[in-house]
Amino acid sequence: MLVKYNKNLYTKLKQIQAIENKYDFVVFRAGLTHLFDTGHNQFNDDFVEKSLAGIIAEEESAKANGKTLVMSADFMRAILHCAAELANFSILTLLAYVKKHLVVNV
Repeated sequence: MLVKYNKNLYTKLKQIQAIENKYDFVVFRAGLTHLFDTGHNQFNDDFVEKSLAGIIAEEESAKANGKTLVMSADFMRAILHCAAELANFSILTLLAYVKKHLVVNV
């Protein structure tokens, strides 16, 4: 049973690593942070659609007022899409990935 669990976890960690490789390192970490900050259980399709609409509205408002956004709309969308992909994994699997791949010894 333990071997099957470890193999399953290993497969999931490889899937998360593929997501990290798909996005820029900074986008991946920001997406993970955004997912944890927003709340894993609240991160659903409706939330993503509302967030995307908010990004578009913010971008249009900034353009209309001649302002520059701190983060580009494309960057914000990438973070949101990355977080949405990561939301498909359990919190424990995500934390296992963080422990194995993102923790830096100080």
